[in-house]
Amino acid sequence: MPRRPPPVAPPLPQVAFDADGRPVYAWPQQPAVAPQQPIVARPWGMYVAGGCGAVFAVAVLGAVAIAFMIGLAVVAVCLALAAVALTICVVILRDVWRKSRK
Repeated sequence: MPRRPPPVAPPLPQVAFDADGRPVYAWPQQPAVAPQQPIVARPWGMYVAGGCGAVFAVAVLGAVAIAFMIGLAVVAVCLALAAVALTICVVILRDVWRKSRK
């Protein structure tokens, strides 16, 4: 594939002559630059604070949930002990009742 020569800029238009008779050329025109999108300032600090607040809230809710579960476990143990004690009382009282009826 043959090499292409580098692109040549179009010649600048001659606008006048200076005092020594040399030609004066116009300045090259720059292409118009498209306007950039405006910079949107976002409150990153608030986002970080909100994330930290969410982590704190989840930690607090987790601690409350764990305390609630421990409370339920204590209630369950108390109910089990009460059931066992009631069963023992009923068995003993039934035996005492039977012996007293003979």
